[in-house]
Amino acid sequence: MIDTCSLFLLSGLLVLYGVNTKAIQNITLDGSKLVTVDMWDALRRNMTDLVTELVERNSKADMQRVFFYANMPAAVVDYNKNSIVKFSNVLYNEGNIFNHGDGVFVSPVTGVYLFSWTILTFNGKAVNTELRVDNVLKETLHASVGSAVGHISVSRTVICRVTKKEHVWIQTAGSYAGNVFDYDAGDASSFMGVLIYEI
Repeated sequence: MIDTCSLFLLSGLLVLYGVNTKAIQNITLDGSKLVTVDMWDALRRNMTDLVTELVERNSKADMQRVFFYANMPAAVVDYNKNSIVKFSNVLYNEGNIFNHGDGVFVSPVTGVYLFSWTILTFNGKAVNTELRVDNVLKETLHASVGSAVGHISVSRTVICRVTKKEHVWIQTAGSYAGNVFDYDAGDASSFMGVLIYEI
């Protein structure tokens, strides 16, 4: 939507131009200083183009707001290998494009995206995860904690191109079955994505 100030400015310019046109046409001036109908039409076309551009620019900006952030539930969760991780607690979902039921993001537009995920596990456990775009491996993240360490979280950030309607998710790798995600005093594993710019 065009902001109110822009509309008032455009309306004021049109009214002012109309008043000046009438004032000039009611007095005798040499031909080079008269405002003609062609000049009026050119101004009207320019104003129409400007309004159209502002509407399109603001509409495009509305479409580009793509952001989600979700984390795992308040429980210790054990995932088998090659399993999609379900980040079911959705905190932000601008554009309603992240499915908390299956943990999959579906890209609404083609663009460059930033994805980041954090894995929390605890002593003696390990988690091996992957970021996948339409089942193509983009990056991995491995967290392995010794028996006397306690809790630990690790994060990975990836910037990649995603085509419209492609699916993006975090899954456990195929290396081993015991991927244990921890929850500790409000800390949990999480997954986020944001559109940097549309292509």
